[in-house]
Amino acid sequence: MKWDRRTFLQTLLTWGVAQESLTWLNSNQQLQQYYRTLAEPTHRKLALLVGVNDYGSGFGLKGCVTDVERQKDLLIHRFGFNTQDILTLTDKEATRESIETAFVEHLVKQAKPGDVVIFHFSGYGNYVNIPADLIPTVTKGQLPGIIAKDGIISSKGNPKTDNILQDTLALLGRSLSTDKVTMVLDTSYHSSGQTLQGHLRVRSFPYPTDTVDQEEFIFQAQLKEKLPKTKAANRAGIILTAAGSQQVATEVKGNGFSAGLFTYALTQHLWSTVPASRLNITLNKTTEQILPIMGGKQKPQQANRPGQPLFTYYLLPPVSQSAEAFISSVEDATTATITLTGFPANILQYYGANSIFYPVSPSPDSAPLQLRSRNGLKAKLRQFSSDQPPNPPLTVGQLLQESLRCLPHNIGLSVALDPKLQRIERVDATSAFSAIDLVSDVLTEGEQPVDCILGLRSSFATPSSQPQDTDGYALFLPGGEQLPNTVGKSGEAIKSAIERLRPTLEKLLAMKLWGLTLNESSSQLPWRVTLEGLDPQPYPIEQRQTTRIKSKTVQPEGKDKTNETAVSNLPGLPKVPRGTRLRYRLENLGEQSLYYLILGINSSGKAIAYLPPYEEEAESTEQEPRFIEPGMKNFIPATSTGLTWTTSSTQGWEYILAIAAVTPFEKTLEALKKISEFKTDKDQILSLENPLEMAQALLEDLGIASQQTNTILESSPDNYILDVKAWSTLSFIYQVI
Repeated sequence: MKWDRRTFLQTLLTWGVAQESLTWLNSNQQLQQYYRTLAEPTHRKLALLVGVNDYGSGFGLKGCVTDVERQKDLLIHRFGFNTQDILTLTDKEATRESIETAFVEHLVKQAKPGDVVIFHFSGYGNYVNIPADLIPTVTKGQLPGIIAKDGIISSKGNPKTDNILQDTLALLGRSLSTDKVTMVLDTSYHSSGQTLQGHLRVRSFPYPTDTVDQEEFIFQAQLKEKLPKTKAANRAGIILTAAGSQQVATEVKGNGFSAGLFTYALTQHLWSTVPASRLNITLNKTTEQILPIMGGKQKPQQANRPGQPLFTYYLLPPVSQSAEAFISSVEDATTATITLTGFPANILQYYGANSIFYPVSPSPDSAPLQLRSRNGLKAKLRQFSSDQPPNPPLTVGQLLQESLRCLPHNIGLSVALDPKLQRIERVDATSAFSAIDLVSDVLTEGEQPVDCILGLRSSFATPSSQPQDTDGYALFLPGGEQLPNTVGKSGEAIKSAIERLRPTLEKLLAMKLWGLTLNESSSQLPWRVTLEGLDPQPYPIEQRQTTRIKSKTVQPEGKDKTNETAVSNLPGLPKVPRGTRLRYRLENLGEQSLYYLILGINSSGKAIAYLPPYEEEAESTEQEPRFIEPGMKNFIPATSTGLTWTTSSTQGWEYILAIAAVTPFEKTLEALKKISEFKTDKDQILSLENPLEMAQALLEDLGIASQQTNTILESSPDNYILDVKAWSTLSFIYQVI
């Protein structure tokens, strides 16, 4: 039976690879051909999307079908795929035979030179131990493979798996007549034997297998024989994996949904990037979203290096503007259901009713569209005023952009308890947290999202971990990585540990509130911030810029195009040596003055903030912060002041936010004045003794700034109403080494 299936597949493959007629070109010719291809609308775009939640046999995942839905929405509404050119296989449809047959029939058989092909898989993966006497050429006896719906086989002892090897997928990719192939594998192979990584579900099947169907290798050999000799070994397209070879892929939890952490971050970035994103930038941005959840335990990878495409998925979006949502169904002339696509998971969790959207490229008389309710990734939306029908009319597929962001005032921390804690420990911890106002939820199990985990250090140790001097209580990221300087002594009572950790909890909530203001892709404040190292001459490390600019921009004096190019080509997330002198270059690209603030967490875990100097007006005792005038730029800190900003002496990650607004940060400044080192006559970098108070004041300031531009909603005592025309928050994440 299997042999007949293989024969059937090979027959189809023979047809498919016969279409191959392209030969290698030199790099310049490739570049020219690529742009010619972009200019030709006749090339087809094909996709096969596979997701398996229900494996039966007591094993299951939660977010794989959601991944398929997010990829499909992205490809149709952002990249212009035709619905009939996307084939989805989920749960019971996603058997091994169905996946292989669909790959050949839908992709290999149809793809022509120059076509774009996407293959996506979300589900379990694991390693297959290959006996040396079976395949003597296999390196180290282990190969990675994905597991289809019917790939888990019950047996005495640990279950076995029947895998589709990643090498087989690569060969299928090389069998296509086009080079523009991207495979997205939101799965992992390495496993510690656990189904959870911290509080997150793991996509590594907890058991490796030593069972292999020999026909898998026969099939591979036959695929190789069918490949044209001009098809070089490194032309399998791009393979993107959710994690490194010794890491695990995980699922992120939201209110009402689960999704692959990698797929969620990847699709969210591609919805929000303008006009398109190169592959290395895409991987960097998805990694930035994963870091606050997993630390360094999950880093997306490009599994092969055949040369990077100019753009992710080899595509330019037909619509040059980004979006945060699209209309998925229309109920009547003024009411619709929308799918929220372009928000990071941390923001979506608190994205509130009454938030306002506009269609992409609105006409002057476009009516605002108001969010009325939300359930997971879906929301109900209604025209703000029903006096007249919306212009343009509401239609399925219409892209929407954020205008006003409503966030609740009462945001707290959700803390998970280590499931390995004893019952009495969990009872005492729950009691202790109930006395801390900033903790809103204490969870022992379930699918709700959490901000951190309280547990014993030993609970999250890995086999490669160094022996620890103590096994005290500590705080961990949702993915199980220990937060710096949080571990206590052995024998500490859990209530004492929670009281000891209160300052860290306050800092975590402050970071959470700061993160809710991120809006690089939706802000309409035109500005750019470049992080530079001084060694001793300035050199660029990373750059951020708002992209949704509707007003005429003014280019700052002395614009340095060389620096911009150098920044954009840096591979991977930035790595900065300890003790490196830094500065930020802030450029106002708009027509109004911008007030600014820089704050964040350094690699030693301290909350810090940069404050510009304050100048007293001659006729008033009021003090006003320095601002950036239109077309001007500021250097933070300015060389003339003698202030230096250096990276911490501790290795780790630094998370810095640059914030601009159309009005001064008066509430924030009042909070900062409580710090004894605060000075009004010079710029300074402060260690924050009250980061939570400052974060709450910052949200109030952004709400006040929004009152200057928001003409739709009245202020509310229950919500922060933030207008994308009034503020911008840009983030920088880099590793201190």
